[in-house]
Amino acid sequence: MPNAPLELEIEGMTCTACARRVEKNLNKVEGVSAYVDFATEKAHLSFSSAVDLDVVKKAVSDAGYTVGAGKPELAKLRPRIFIGSVLSVLAMAFAMIPAFFFDGSVWLVAAFATPVYFYVAFPFHQAAIKNARHFDSTMDTLVSLGSTAAYFYSVFLLFDHGMHSYFEVAAVVPTVVLIGRYIEVRARRSATDSVRALLSALPETATVERDGVRQEVASHLIRSGDLVFVASGERIPADGILLSNHASIDNSTLTGESLPSELEKGAVLSAGATSLSGEIKLEVTASAATSRLSRIADLVREATAQKTKLSSLTDQISSVFVPIVILIAIGTYLVWNFVLADGVTGFEAAIAVLVIACPCALGIAVPMSLVVATSVGTKRSVVIRNPDSLRLLAKIRRVVFDKTGTLTDGELRVVNSVGLGGAGTATMLAYAAAIEAGSKHPVAKAIAKLSSAKTATDIKEVPGRGMFGLIDSLEVFVEKPGSYQNQAELDEAISKAGPNTLVVVAWEGWAHGLIELSDQLRPNAKAAVATLSKAGISSMLLSGDNPKRVEYIAGELGVTEFEGHITPEGKLEYLQNATVPTAMVGDGINDVAALSAASVGIAMGSGAHAAQAASAITILDDDPRAIPFALRLAKRTYANIMQNLVWAFGYNIVLIPVAALGLLNPMLAGLAMAFSSVSVVANSLRLRWQV
Repeated sequence: MPNAPLELEIEGMTCTACARRVEKNLNKVEGVSAYVDFATEKAHLSFSSAVDLDVVKKAVSDAGYTVGAGKPELAKLRPRIFIGSVLSVLAMAFAMIPAFFFDGSVWLVAAFATPVYFYVAFPFHQAAIKNARHFDSTMDTLVSLGSTAAYFYSVFLLFDHGMHSYFEVAAVVPTVVLIGRYIEVRARRSATDSVRALLSALPETATVERDGVRQEVASHLIRSGDLVFVASGERIPADGILLSNHASIDNSTLTGESLPSELEKGAVLSAGATSLSGEIKLEVTASAATSRLSRIADLVREATAQKTKLSSLTDQISSVFVPIVILIAIGTYLVWNFVLADGVTGFEAAIAVLVIACPCALGIAVPMSLVVATSVGTKRSVVIRNPDSLRLLAKIRRVVFDKTGTLTDGELRVVNSVGLGGAGTATMLAYAAAIEAGSKHPVAKAIAKLSSAKTATDIKEVPGRGMFGLIDSLEVFVEKPGSYQNQAELDEAISKAGPNTLVVVAWEGWAHGLIELSDQLRPNAKAAVATLSKAGISSMLLSGDNPKRVEYIAGELGVTEFEGHITPEGKLEYLQNATVPTAMVGDGINDVAALSAASVGIAMGSGAHAAQAASAITILDDDPRAIPFALRLAKRTYANIMQNLVWAFGYNIVLIPVAALGLLNPMLAGLAMAFSSVSVVANSLRLRWQV
């Protein structure tokens, strides 16, 4: 019998090439079909026959990696980064600042660099050996090769009483690149975080009735056909059919709509939604593991796994550059030794080629720009969770907005009210606030804030209709519009109302007030859309809210493309079928799949944690103007990275031939390398004034 599908954590992968190696080895095992996701560092296995797990683990180890138990990679990197940062700064100071020079200072620099080379740079050396076993080369190979050449040539010079050394290079290169690796790992973790946060909308336990007895069980143990009871204010643990006569359900988790849904017996309920109207009873149709929310979580995993990494640029360069450098170094020695009959000069020239090719500038070209961009963004309340997304963000041609909580504040409030039937507006609102006090319904909460002048007693809820109670012995109703003795007056008031939620306040058979509720546009939403339009970027509004309300908001913003009553799956389908690079801006759990599938996901800071975890960028202060700013920052950053790479790569192209000809003085080489790195840093810092 075939094994059940399996997920394995793979440790030691540093790039997508590593993932492909593991995948290739696993697929060689008979009966195994494997896909290795570098983003989540997991191997997804399916089986066509029974396979021993030890055989699977051996296939992974044969590729040079291990099956892990979820060890925190970030925690392993932190001590290396701390030690590397401190010692590298000291090594640079005593190697490059004349005020710190003294007789024998090179020995101190060597002491600083040695722990960095052997401890901090160990992951690069380990990866380089794995790459060599598979006749491959990546950025890890370049870092290991450069730091090794710099370190051991410096040791040679140290004992040969040389005037200069490259110990600071051997320390700085692996440290800076490791900081970039840390940023990358943190970004990859966002995929796992978003799924975990999404599934946290499901309650851990549920009340189930089995054989006529109620019992508390873990949500993952719920089976199809179980009878489940959900108290007011609690979340529904699994998809099911409503057995109660009526229920008021907050579906904002899945739809983003700020108003609850009023459902009748037989309606379909989704896991993760919240009951607002007393205890409800439902029959489970799908377990928590196969619920709609869980399926959306699966879609998030799939969407996130398809994203590429900006850091692969340096790996692509390295795969060609490293073999060429090695061949040039070997060729340099052979020519000097056998053609020019000067083996000593040939050896020094070959070492000089490797030293001058040391990827200090190339190694910091990408992470330095990303660090500066992240700093600039944070000052404007734009947190770049995944710096690699800047490459895609720079190419965005369309921005898709969710409505509630993104362009609007998502908080229902009374926007208009009018007294009817001879009642004053203030009196009507005081009565309504008294009746709605204490209710958890969003509409009731908004009305209850208006006044505390009256107190109601004997308050009752009419399912699907509204609430009523006694105020000074007068029975007052706060409800959906119905039939009243002054119907014509009410109809006229309704005809003048906007596309808002309408509530009638009535007593003694007369409608004595009409209240309009809505959430409001964020102050700078219109300016943000206008700025995007000027930049040639189109905007679209996709919302689960009422289509008329969506149309009204779109008109206020000047957005011509919009759609209402759209499901999370509908948003996901739109993003997957987009023909141009598209960013998605959202704030709720219902937006998570779309945020993950978009070229770039942007979340509002006040939104759900799941939405932020699935997004590359978070707008901390919820100001929509930060969206065009983020796009502008991305374009400038990507251009800056390209400039850094061209400079760093061009530096090597020019100076490697000079080194091969034996014309490179070690002191001048050190100054040239320092100048190259400083130039990259200075160019990166220009971002602070460019955006």
